[in-house]
Amino acid sequence: MKYHYIFFVLFTFASNNLETAIDSPSLQAVIMAGGRSSRFKGKRSKLITPLCGQPIMLYPINTVAKLDIPIIILVGYKKEQICNMALSTKISGITFVEQKEQLGTGHAVLCTRQAWTASHILVINGDMPLDNSNIISRLWKAHIEQNASMSLVITKNTSPGLARIVTKDNKVRIVESKHFTDSVQEYPFTNPGIYLFKKTFLEKYLDNITPNKYTNEFYLTELLNIASDNNLPIAMIEAPFDSTQSINTLEELSAVEQIKKHALIKYWMQEGVRFYNPDTIRIDVNVTIGTGTVIGSGVHLLGNTTIGKFCRIDQFTTIENSTLNDHVTVYANSLIENSLIESHSHVGPYTHLSPSN
Repeated sequence: MKYHYIFFVLFTFASNNLETAIDSPSLQAVIMAGGRSSRFKGKRSKLITPLCGQPIMLYPINTVAKLDIPIIILVGYKKEQICNMALSTKISGITFVEQKEQLGTGHAVLCTRQAWTASHILVINGDMPLDNSNIISRLWKAHIEQNASMSLVITKNTSPGLARIVTKDNKVRIVESKHFTDSVQEYPFTNPGIYLFKKTFLEKYLDNITPNKYTNEFYLTELLNIASDNNLPIAMIEAPFDSTQSINTLEELSAVEQIKKHALIKYWMQEGVRFYNPDTIRIDVNVTIGTGTVIGSGVHLLGNTTIGKFCRIDQFTTIENSTLNDHVTVYANSLIENSLIESHSHVGPYTHLSPSN
C-alpha cells in the first residue's frame, strides 16, 4: 500500500529524535488497565507489581501526566487495587471507567466513550513501563500534520508469536501470529499498543468492530482494518522495541526491569557516580546519588533512598528508604533501613541499622 508505506518512511527516519509540543486541551489519554494478568499466575493485577521500586502502571501514568494530557483509566480486574494505586500519585483530574465484562480492547475503549471531552484520544497499554513521552510527541506530530483518522506506533521485531503489520493488496492490516503465513523478514513490524484517534473516527466506527470468531472478543486492532477499508488517512511511526515493550509474563518483567535499571545506572554515571560491576547492582527509580560517590558490586539501593556526594558504598550492601549525607562510608555486607546517616560517618562492615534496632 504505497500511501501508508511512503508516509511511514517519512516519519520513521526523519523524526527519530523530534519532540513536539502537544495541544493538551485537544487530547485525552485512555490507559488500559482492565486485564486479568492471567500469565502472571498471581492473585493481584500485574500493574501494581513493582519494577525498579515503582508499580508498573505508574510509569505510563507519569509519562502521560508529564505531557499534561488528561487521563482516563479503564479498570476492570482488581479495580480497587488499580484505583488506589493511581490515586496515590496525587495527579489531578484522573477519571476512572469500569469495564464490567472482559470483552476485549475494542469494548474497553467503547466503555470510556462517555468520558471523552477532547477531539483526539490517545490509547496506551497500562503494562508499558518505559518512558514513551518522546514517542507520544512524535505520534502526535504525525497525526496532526497528516490529518490522520488513526495513528499508531509500530516497532521492528522478528521474534515469532507476535501480530504483524501487513501491507498487501493496497490495504494495511494487523494479522495475529496464528494467522500469519508470510515471512517475518518481509513484514518485520509489530504493534506495541500505542494509538491515537480522532474522536469523530471512534464515534463513527468503534461500534463497527465485530467479535473475533475464536474468542468472541472485540479487538481495537480491527479499527486499522476499518480505516484502511474506508481509505482514511493512517499515520505510522517507528519506535525501538526496547522503548515500547509491554509486560505479560514474569520473564518479560525481568527483561524490562533490566532495561530500566541500565538506563538509571547510565544516568547516574553521567552525573559522576562510579559503579563497580553495574550488572550486579539493583537500583530503584526514586533513588538519588551525589557526584563522586562510588558504588561497589552487588549493592542494592531501594525505595526512597538519597545518597550524598563523595560517599563510598562497599560490596553487597543494601540501603532502603534511607538518607546518607555527604562523605559517608558504608563497609561491605551492611543493611541500612529507614535511617539517616550523618556526613563523614563510617558504618559497618556487617552492620544492620534500622529504627527498630
